[in-house]
Amino acid sequence: MRVLRLDRCHPLAGGNKWFKLCLLLQRARAQGHRRLLSFGGPWSNHLHALAGLGAAAGFETVGVVRGEATAEPTATLRDCAARGMALVHVSRGDYRRRHDAAFQRALLDRHGPAALIPEGGDCVEGARGCLPVGRAIAGACPEGATVVVPAGTGTTLAGMAAALGPGYSLLGISALKGALDTDDRVRRNLAALGGGAGADWRIVHDAHEGGFARVSAPLREFQQWAEIALGLPLDPVYTAKALLALWRMLARGDIDRERPVVFVHTGGLQGRRGFAWLADGAG
Repeated sequence: MRVLRLDRCHPLAGGNKWFKLCLLLQRARAQGHRRLLSFGGPWSNHLHALAGLGAAAGFETVGVVRGEATAEPTATLRDCAARGMALVHVSRGDYRRRHDAAFQRALLDRHGPAALIPEGGDCVEGARGCLPVGRAIAGACPEGATVVVPAGTGTTLAGMAAALGPGYSLLGISALKGALDTDDRVRRNLAALGGGAGADWRIVHDAHEGGFARVSAPLREFQQWAEIALGLPLDPVYTAKALLALWRMLARGDIDRERPVVFVHTGGLQGRRGFAWLADGAG
């Protein structure tokens, strides 16, 4: 098994976030925007990366955060604030409206003018920014491979699928329970990228270990073992789940061991601080 360590790719946005955000920031600058507005939860890797990259590029940033403000913000939100991000807390009910055009306009009227960045960078620019990830794998494994990547919005998977040819099998391990619309999101972004003969892809929806940010006992045990045995820091929300799913598929013989297997580490290590049993915090 080979591991593509995207978590090492950028000091401010280690993982897939740099790839998903780079073209969005370029577009915002080309449109003359000086402020960026986006969405995320209290441990959001996306907001954490946006705050860092935005500040480095000279943008003001606004993060619309799911849930009411608490007396003690998460370490992620403290980092965001330290990087200059203005945090706007909304109720969970209002947060569910984040894709609604009227709700977005109201936010921009109050906190704009700003370029609105979709949650998780879920748009064609976000997917296009991930094309280099697929190209890097194709360069390392020119004869094809089985590629496994964690999936949230599916944006990274869409970019990789577009860059990889039909000789590649791409498996996205969903971190969310019941998020069956992720497949449609991937198809939408692939169509916007021009379609073509991309990789044979699918999303595995039954490896979420109880739901988003839930940690089952087997997942916890596997992560603790993997970090020692493989020397690979993981986060329980995305990468540990995806690696556990890959391990199980290999054990069952669901994946051909005769062809290269590539695991894509998408970062998210800052979120380790939300789990007390991870003694070293950020990894």
